Amino acid sequence: MENLLKVILLAIIQGVTEFLPVSSSGHLVLSKHFLGLEATTGAILEIVLHAGTLISILVFYYKRLAEVAAGVFRGDKSSIRFVLLVLLGCVPAIVVGFTVKDQLEEAFSHPIFVSCMLMATGVFLIGTQFAKPGQKRVGWGNGLLIGLIQAVAMLPGISRSGSTIGLSRFLGIEPKEAAEYSFLMSAPLLAGVSLLAILDLMGNGNHSGNSAMELIVGFVVSAVVGYFSIKWLVSLLQRGRFWRFGIYCLMMGIVTFLIFSFQ
Repeated sequence: MENLLKVILLAIIQGVTEFLPVSSSGHLVLSKHFLGLEATTGAILEIVLHAGTLISILVFYYKRLAEVAAGVFRGDKSSIRFVLLVLLGCVPAIVVGFTVKDQLEEAFSHPIFVSCMLMATGVFLIGTQFAKPGQKRVGWGNGLLIGLIQAVAMLPGISRSGSTIGLSRFLGIEPKEAAEYSFLMSAPLLAGVSLLAILDLMGNGNHSGNSAMELIVGFVVSAVVGYFSIKWLVSLLQRGRFWRFGIYCLMMGIVTFLIFSFQ
């Protein structure tokens, strides 16, 4: 029962922080250290939680996805263009993931590094309040730039949604479209990672230390919490309050840096 409660806690953290600009990877690293969750987690569990947040994206944007899918089927150029833009944004992260995978995994074992990256995220997000409002659409050039910063956000402590949406704001992209592109751009990456995990699970079995029930519960909780997190963030973006998450990230980074520095 205790292990199940820890899985639920991690699922809530994942569902909230995957979409809110506060770094899900950074919070999972810090949570393991502060709450003693190392024994509860494994690669399979973390991927199951990410799969849950993938479902929340698909459910929240199902109308848009259905519209794009129908357009692609009809040969509509704007729909095909949108799909290609999403795939273009994924390319930098895929390249980084395959070339520096070991270095990225090493970064997850250093909480002080995570704290520094949280502070960097905080400063960046606070800076977005000075971005001029714009109504631009995502294009090939700015789509690639957003994809590049998504690759940088693979570092724990750097918020993926904060980086991609924040850069979109600086590029003058309309807030609702910025959120849509950011979240849909993450969907193919989450799907790819989840597929690889399923294949590994089928080939090697479940060695995560978590029961099937714990994995199912974690998946459902992360999906439900993730859905409402997306809904809330889109609302905050439209009201111009996105930058306030920077204060939280900056303070969290400073506090955890001081704690780990004196341990």
